[in-house]
Amino acid sequence: MADYNTYTDEELTALLKSDDRAAYEKIYQRYWLVLYRHARKMLQDEEKARDIVQDVFVMLWLKRKDLNLNMSLSAYLYVIVRNKTLNLFKRNKIENIHMDSLKIFINQGENITDHLLREKNLSEIIEQEIALLPHRMRQVFELKRKSNLSYKEIAEEMTISDLTVKTQMNKAIKILRLKLGSVLSCFL
Repeated sequence: MADYNTYTDEELTALLKSDDRAAYEKIYQRYWLVLYRHARKMLQDEEKARDIVQDVFVMLWLKRKDLNLNMSLSAYLYVIVRNKTLNLFKRNKIENIHMDSLKIFINQGENITDHLLREKNLSEIIEQEIALLPHRMRQVFELKRKSNLSYKEIAEEMTISDLTVKTQMNKAIKILRLKLGSVLSCFL
């Protein structure tokens, strides 16, 4: 049995590409802790750091066949951790903007029943129209609009191309505009 401890990152990467699970486990053992510490330092949150590093290793295994590194394995893994962390910051920033907006709304006390009722009715109509979209199109639309994922993240999650995601999103918006155009004019 081979001693994977003596293998270089390049050798482990080559073995990983040929579905060698032991090589993957050695990469995991070699880099998990340092990547975790790096993510934890940036995030100041142990659980989120753990999740990001786990996501990186899951993605590494899933994309092992297509792995084409133009840098060292360690640099590649660090870049992925950094990018996932920045994406998390971006998502959190969007959530904070929405929460701040909601706080302002609540503090201003603009609880006008008529507007709330209209908003609720409009929201229900929009959700009904979204539910009528074809399954994959609806899935793409909801991942983009409700989960704030990028086209690339959606493509990875659904294992489809970025172009397919963009096409599905454009079709969904076009369908919803056509169906909701007249409805929106009634509410304005």
